[in-house]
Amino acid sequence: MGFNNPTAFWFLFFVPVILIFIGLTGFIVKRDRERFAGSELFSALSRSISRPKRIAKTVLFIIGLLFLVLAMTEPRFGTKTEIVRRMGVDIVIALDTSYSMLAEDVKPNRLRQAKYEIMRLIDNLQGDRIAVVAFSGKSFVQCPLTTDYGAAKTLLETIGTGIIPVPGTNLGEALNGSMRLLEKGSVAGSESQLIILFTDGENLEGDPVKAAKVAASRNIRVHTVGIGTITGEIIPIRNDEGELEDYKKDKNGNVVKTSLDEATLSDIARITGGSYLRTLNGEVDIDTIIDQLGSMHKSDIHERKISRLKERYQIPLGIALLFLLAWILLPERRKGVTVYSYREAG
Repeated sequence: MGFNNPTAFWFLFFVPVILIFIGLTGFIVKRDRERFAGSELFSALSRSISRPKRIAKTVLFIIGLLFLVLAMTEPRFGTKTEIVRRMGVDIVIALDTSYSMLAEDVKPNRLRQAKYEIMRLIDNLQGDRIAVVAFSGKSFVQCPLTTDYGAAKTLLETIGTGIIPVPGTNLGEALNGSMRLLEKGSVAGSESQLIILFTDGENLEGDPVKAAKVAASRNIRVHTVGIGTITGEIIPIRNDEGELEDYKKDKNGNVVKTSLDEATLSDIARITGGSYLRTLNGEVDIDTIIDQLGSMHKSDIHERKISRLKERYQIPLGIALLFLLAWILLPERRKGVTVYSYREAG
């Protein structure tokens, strides 16, 4: 048994206050009547009043109030099983974790900015399921499809460069890994499936165009978000305290400069019917994707059975009304009793 509004029990403190008020009122009225009429005359005048009925009316009133307070607490008992269905879109976020995402042409760096934009996207979801795939040379499911947005954001925050032991950037593997996740974990139709790729677009291996064509054949739309600048930036190497130690170098000892590859990302979006967005002034117009999510077909992506306590406030409310109605209708006077008789003066 439970109560939706247990704070209503505080109204029970008014019951003794009402009883004291009724007692005081009755005492004052009786005292004033006796002063006005005298004890014998007052007794004669009040012969028609039934004391037991008056007490019964008070009891009915108090019981009615008690049940009324109980109804206000909204009691629940007894269980009922309901099937809850959730309509929405299944979204897979593929996040680039290669070392090029440490470039600081977007502040504080590309990876941190990508995380910030993903957080903004999650905060705008309503009923959709989201998953996070981290990738570099290989892909890894960091968070499976879920509606627990808090858990998704926590797992997203733990992602860093080096989380994937295979270095490099393989956009084709990112798309294939995302599609495998949808194939295994999604019950939504392809019109309710979406992949959003956050990366600087520098593909070092794999065939992202081929993977995009596979996604298109399955009617899975892919939005690409380019993080970085076309002019590019060198990749700093910092210690745990954030102090600069060196810059990323290739096998020949040359400092590596990484640039945003818009062409590849635009091709992926075009092939799959998605859209390509890039950072402008350090931010991404993520609202464009949010607006498109709102117009996408919603599928029945989740169904579960839940047991709920039944609302039972009607029972005490009905009892309260019965007692209060009886309180109103019960007369205080005795039947067949004449108060007094008089004769006209001759």
